[in-house]
Amino acid sequence: MITFSNPRLTATFDNWPLGGARRGRCVFGIEFNPNKGYRFTRVTTGKPKVTTYGGAGAIVDGSDGRTYLIQWAGLYDFIKVLRSDFMCAGEEVTGKASGGVFPGDPLYDTLDALIAQVQGGEIPLKSSEP
Repeated sequence: MITFSNPRLTATFDNWPLGGARRGRCVFGIEFNPNKGYRFTRVTTGKPKVTTYGGAGAIVDGSDGRTYLIQWAGLYDFIKVLRSDFMCAGEEVTGKASGGVFPGDPLYDTLDALIAQVQGGEIPLKSSEP
């Protein structure tokens, strides 16, 4: 199973694959809206791509050399793991086909700690909050 490290709120890559043989700059970030929550953004060329709103999250590096996005699933008690293309990470990453990591899973505590690390120790919009 993959391990995760280097949690952060923004990440910039200067040699990101853009399609075909093209490579260029890619910037990942996390936006916050007090009425809706958090969402990830990815900017390469043109209009930024965004995810739906959810709980607090972090951008992390996987031990497989790829970038992943981890986020509290809003008001639900699990953490979703997304690939850099905003699709759910598969079974090869989380051990679950859904890309969701639930309490009781050893990976859950690790991901929770990574999110808390970038959020200053507190995880806003965690499952216990309205």
